[in-house]
Amino acid sequence: MDLWSVRIIVKDKFKELFSEYFENFDGYMSSSLFQDNDLNCKYDIDKPYNLSTNKLGEFHLNKYWILEIILNIKPDKKFIKTKLNFLAKQFKLNEFYVYKKKNNDKNFLNKIYISKIINKDWLKENRSSFPSIIIDNFYIYGSHIKKECSENKIPIKIDASFAFGTGSHETTRSCLNSLTYLSKIYNPKSVLDYGCGTGILGIASKKIFKNNKITFVDIDINALKLTKQNLRLNNIISREILLSKSNTMKNFNKKKYYDLIFANILFGPLTSLAPRLKFISKPNSFIVLSGLLSNQITNIVNRYKMFGFKLKKKIIINGWGTVIMRRQF
Repeated sequence: MDLWSVRIIVKDKFKELFSEYFENFDGYMSSSLFQDNDLNCKYDIDKPYNLSTNKLGEFHLNKYWILEIILNIKPDKKFIKTKLNFLAKQFKLNEFYVYKKKNNDKNFLNKIYISKIINKDWLKENRSSFPSIIIDNFYIYGSHIKKECSENKIPIKIDASFAFGTGSHETTRSCLNSLTYLSKIYNPKSVLDYGCGTGILGIASKKIFKNNKITFVDIDINALKLTKQNLRLNNIISREILLSKSNTMKNFNKKKYYDLIFANILFGPLTSLAPRLKFISKPNSFIVLSGLLSNQITNIVNRYKMFGFKLKKKIIINGWGTVIMRRQF
C-alpha cells in the first residue's frame, strides 16, 4: 500500500486545530507534530519522501511546528489547498499554496509539502535505530541486539515499538538515575509504575528489588500489551497490569499501599495526580515525578508539598527535570 505525506508549518496556537481538521480528509491515517530547529523544510515533492527522525515535539514549547499527515491515497493537491485555505480564512491566516521546487520563496510558512513515502518495515527500522544504552548499572537493549552485557550490569530487554520509554529520553534516564539513588537507601515492597509505557521503570525496579510487587498502569491499552511483552522478554511475572480508565481502577487505587511510585508523564497530569498519590502512598514512601521541563519543577514541588510530600532530590538533564519526593504525613 502506497502512503503519502502532507506537511505544513503551523504556529503553536493552531497546531491542535489543524491536526483535528485533517482527520476528516479522505485516506487519513495519522497525524504527528515534529520540531525542527531551523525549519528549513526543503522537501522535494518530485522525489519519494523518506520519513526523517526528527524528535517528536509534543513536550516542547515551540513557536512553530511541523504537522505531518499520513494518507493512504494519493492526495489531490487542489483539494488539499482549497480545504486548508477554507480554515485559514476563518482565522484570518495567510493563504496556503503547494510547494514547488522551482519556487525560490524562502518563507517557510503557508507552504504545503506533499510527498510519497518510501515503503519500509518501520518497526524494524525503529528497532534497528535503538542502540544498547548503559545508565548507571543498567544495560538496556532491544531484542534485535544479540550482544550480552558485562557481568556487572543489570540487563533490561526492551522493545519500544510505539510506546514511550527506552532509556534514550532524558526523563526515562533520570528516572533510572533516581531508582539507582533510592536503591542505596530504601527497599520498597510495593511499587507502582504509573504511565508505564514500555514498562521499563517497573521492570528495572523488579530487577533491583527482587521480592517486591510491581503494578503497571497506563491509559493506553497498546502500551499495556507492550509492557506484557517486555515482561516476558525479561522473565518477569506480574498480574498487576492495569488500564487506568476502566473498572479496574479500584485495583490499584488502594489506600496507603505503595512504598514507591513512578509517574513519568507530563506537568498537567502530574498536577492533577497529587491527591491520588497521597491517597495510595504509604507514610514515609517515595514518589518519583518526571516528564517535567526544568522550569516546571518549582510549581510541581510546591503542589506536592500541599499534600505532605517533601523534596528529597532533583535531577535535571538537558532541560528536563525529575524530582524525588518523600511523604511526610
